[in-house]
Amino acid sequence: MMYYSRLAFSVLLLRFAAAFLCHSSSSTRIGLQPRFMFVDYGLGEYSQEVIDSSKSNKWGIPASETLPPLSSTPKAQLENGGKVTLVGSGPGDPELLTLKAVKLLQDPDALVIVDRLVSPEILNLIQGEIKIARKLPGCAELAQEEIYWWAHQGLAAGKHVIRLKIGDPFVFGRGGEEVLKFRKYGVESKVVPGVSSAFSAPLLANIPVTHRGAANQVVMCTGYGREGTSPDLIQYHEEQTIVFLMAVGRLRELCDRLVTLAGYPKDTPVGIVEKAGCPSQRTVVGTMETIADMAENHKVQAPSTIIVGKVVNVLLNTDDEGEAIQGLIQSASQSDPILSSD
Repeated sequence: MMYYSRLAFSVLLLRFAAAFLCHSSSSTRIGLQPRFMFVDYGLGEYSQEVIDSSKSNKWGIPASETLPPLSSTPKAQLENGGKVTLVGSGPGDPELLTLKAVKLLQDPDALVIVDRLVSPEILNLIQGEIKIARKLPGCAELAQEEIYWWAHQGLAAGKHVIRLKIGDPFVFGRGGEEVLKFRKYGVESKVVPGVSSAFSAPLLANIPVTHRGAANQVVMCTGYGREGTSPDLIQYHEEQTIVFLMAVGRLRELCDRLVTLAGYPKDTPVGIVEKAGCPSQRTVVGTMETIADMAENHKVQAPSTIIVGKVVNVLLNTDDEGEAIQGLIQSASQSDPILSSD
């Protein structure tokens, strides 16, 4: 328990530093993290193009497209032993990891490049070197370039690079993009599936995504399109469930657009599952009209999964008149739900 507390504190400290560095200029970063060193791993010197590209951003990271291939054709393993595995970490509970994922994370020689929202409980399993991506609002693209730079350096050093991604690597996780990028570096990635929060988070909150008479179809959506745009809206259908990932940061805008542009009734049930599978999991239930205020008042944060549709109320407690209780706040540590006063 003491070790876990120290680990959790360390993770929080790293994430605080990441948030600070994300919005800091290069001059304020020097005292905390020096500009990246160009190490020669037997490739010869990096090209001037690579070096020049590192001067075009405040983090000093080379542009990923300028980094040289490490093999003429993609290989499962480079001659120096370097290889890549994309691993899904699931919603956050380490017991929901696959056996293969657990085995890989316990490799003491691996370089594990971790998504920012991977839970401390899962980070606790990692035996090798850890690098946590600084994917915060406003610097997601630069953080992705940093991930590629870390991976390229690790591969050039003959490391087993593990990209530990929240949920499943190929469900709104840019996993396909990373596979294509690593191919350009001369490496064919292996992929270990993870349990996607699109289905596991509702289940862990006792919300079935399908239920006879309530929903006969499920749609998965992301809250953010490419370059921060809003994705196309799914039009209202009475027997349809929509699961939104990575959308809690624009929940109010999302609900407003669903009502005004996609025909959703204001009393459509909405549930949010925060930190699914972790000891701090919370479930917040409201309607299209009330959920944004509830989430704001209760400081709901990522990672959160949003479920829209009648299924949200199917297994909820009901009042004396048989109506589903709204304004429900359910914590994973609570045996009984409590009502919000909002």
